[in-house]
Amino acid sequence: MQKLYYICLIMQCSMQKKILFFNQISNWHIVVAWIIYFFVNGLFCIKYNPIDEIKPVYFIVLYPLIVYGIYRLTSRMRLQQKNFFFYILAIFIILFAVFLLLYINRWSVEVDRWSALTFWSENLKNGKFPYGTPTHMGGYASPFPVWQLFHFPFHLLGDTGYGQIFCLICFFIFLFYCRTRINIGGFVLLLALSPAFWWEIAVRSDLLCNMLLVFVFLASQFYYSAYWEKHKYLAALITGLFLCTKMLVSIPLFLYFFPKFLRYRTKEKILFAVIVIAGCVLPFIPFMIGEHSILNHPEYNPFLQQTRQGSILTIVLGGILIVLASLKWDKMKTYFFWAGFFLFALVFSVGVGIYLKYDNLYFVVFEDEFDKSYFNVCLPFFLFCICEIKKFKFTYTDILA
Repeated sequence: MQKLYYICLIMQCSMQKKILFFNQISNWHIVVAWIIYFFVNGLFCIKYNPIDEIKPVYFIVLYPLIVYGIYRLTSRMRLQQKNFFFYILAIFIILFAVFLLLYINRWSVEVDRWSALTFWSENLKNGKFPYGTPTHMGGYASPFPVWQLFHFPFHLLGDTGYGQIFCLICFFIFLFYCRTRINIGGFVLLLALSPAFWWEIAVRSDLLCNMLLVFVFLASQFYYSAYWEKHKYLAALITGLFLCTKMLVSIPLFLYFFPKFLRYRTKEKILFAVIVIAGCVLPFIPFMIGEHSILNHPEYNPFLQQTRQGSILTIVLGGILIVLASLKWDKMKTYFFWAGFFLFALVFSVGVGIYLKYDNLYFVVFEDEFDKSYFNVCLPFFLFCICEIKKFKFTYTDILA
């Protein structure tokens, strides 16, 4: 009996060390997630600072301290675990988003994402070729056809900006269903305290909302894996349709589906690949035919619009690293961390390229050639890393049970 006691004691110490070890491994993901969250939002604070007397260094120091302080305080008070805390913040975000949608004159916004969607939809409604009409800022629409068609019903309702509200509602409903797995109170709190998020809402940008829907789809792959295993070809179709929204979504989608694809049988691989390609390519076909097609007019070809600031070296190097990472991640948090990291790294590399070109950091931060808003696509993935609820499936007490 005494021998059994000592064996159990040794096992307990060993298990505690193992748990501590895994804690330490995952902690650096959380630290990096916090750093990038503060970096992205600090960048928006500095660029869009409405008060000249407030120096950038104040944002760099005070914003992280205030936000992290609020996060820790609400966590210590156990507010984040309460459903009513989530309800209040989610409703506040939706209502304030609606207020900004109605209050801000869209024609006064010096960002043309809303008009890229609106003018495209207006052309489609009037029987004109959708691509090719300049936005209110003189640019051209870059979203792929599925994302444009997604916003078409909202245009018929009066404003493509309603698509933002719809995406947020879908996202919050999904979060609520995941409340035992994700600290949803902390998640929406950090979203509400994010200037980058409110910039997206204020200028009617569709960029972050696109990635929120991708996040929901990918998180459901983990939480409802049995369903998606039965309906893998439905997942393939949705993946193809997402690839026909914006090019950046290919990074998190590839990271998740590539290792899964390798495990399929040959017949499954062929059918899965065909469905993904069909979902991505078929919506493009009507816009590749005729005199005004995107193939005949590179100036408004959405492929070229979305890749004009990239480089071959970045694509090749990034592609190799993404393939390697896709074969290495072993759990949900690791996957979401790498998805957010590669999205962030890609946008950061574009900023570095512009800095090397002009050798002027002020130009990179405050001028518009480098679109800082693309950093926002990584936020949902890093917020998950911060707010995932930790549960150990195997502990010492399970040995004795």
